[in-house]
Amino acid sequence: MDSPSPGSDGSNWSKLPPDLLHMVFERLGFADFQRAKSVCPTWHSVSRQSAPNNQIPWLILLPEKGKDYCLLFNPEEKEKVYRIQDLGVEFANSHYLAVYGSWLLMRDARCNLYILNLFTRERIDLPSLESQVGRIKFERTIDDMFITKIVDKNYVGYPEKYVDISHPILWIDEKTKDYVVLWSRYQYLVYSREGDKCWKQVEICSDDMFSIHGMVYKDHKLYLYSRSRDVTILDFSGDIWRKIFETQVNYDELRVKGIPRPIFLHLGVVGYTKITHLVVTVTGEPLRVKSIIRSDSDVWSFRIYKMNSSNSKWKKLTSLGDEAILLDLGITVLANANEGINRNSIYFNGVHDRCDLDWSEKDIFIFNLDTHKVERPHPSICSSIRSSDARWFVPNFKRK
Repeated sequence: MDSPSPGSDGSNWSKLPPDLLHMVFERLGFADFQRAKSVCPTWHSVSRQSAPNNQIPWLILLPEKGKDYCLLFNPEEKEKVYRIQDLGVEFANSHYLAVYGSWLLMRDARCNLYILNLFTRERIDLPSLESQVGRIKFERTIDDMFITKIVDKNYVGYPEKYVDISHPILWIDEKTKDYVVLWSRYQYLVYSREGDKCWKQVEICSDDMFSIHGMVYKDHKLYLYSRSRDVTILDFSGDIWRKIFETQVNYDELRVKGIPRPIFLHLGVVGYTKITHLVVTVTGEPLRVKSIIRSDSDVWSFRIYKMNSSNSKWKKLTSLGDEAILLDLGITVLANANEGINRNSIYFNGVHDRCDLDWSEKDIFIFNLDTHKVERPHPSICSSIRSSDARWFVPNFKRK
């Protein structure tokens, strides 16, 4: 047997070229990245110019009001929960609306909106809600309430503490900090982009019965789903948005479904809550995902439909193939068993589909479409954690 060559004990690993090490670091997941940067001072130095490659969905657990921290759970590290601390008094009194990468869209106690980076604490303030360009106007009263008015319709709403922000969406470029924030109110789309001093509006639907029922933003395109089962796609890549796709499903408005029905458990009646979600695949194809839950159990089922481009009808799918749905984000991601993502599965937070329950740790699920069974993340993550909400998301660890 040949004798060991000099340096075979691993001492020469520290002499690898920085460019090569950088390529290695960029291919590592979060857990392996943290281990690799601890190998030696040289590796630690190179890691500061790199970032882990992460496509695995994490859980963000949001605290109860008054707490200035949040918790992150990485499924690769089943026993590990990361605490992001000292996010500030304002964060403790703010309400979470949406997440993108490592950024949160928040609404503070006075209904001002802002974007916050979990890791760098960088903050971007958004225009005030009173700065609306469009038919909807929000007026703040002396006692810090809001009155909603619709121009030309003589509509004046009752004073409200918070403006109802439906289907909130956040997208932000990690390098340039260009962002888009979108939400809906009645049949109007409200949006603001980096550099805007006010909120702009688009009237998407002329009839309340066919108002916006779901929105997804992907690759500079906004996918809109209406209660009539129609899909509209708006292109936001230019200075002015433009409509590039629209379907007409010919759906009878009297048969519109998907609105949650109240469940009266005290009457002993077993009912079903059915909610429809819009999901956009990796290749940009819209899916209609219907979730169904029994009122007396945690038995879930899902039905998935894909738009047939030739006749604008929805066709039922039996499998997602090598993709998985992140229902909270309305997207699919490529799944690979070696990377910790369950293929042909749906990652979701069940409380958003139930009008009768508060959030608990039992509402974090992974639904396997092959077995039609629900799995839960490692039970230890929630055993001693008090949180008000949770979301599946894909964090971004890139540095400035």
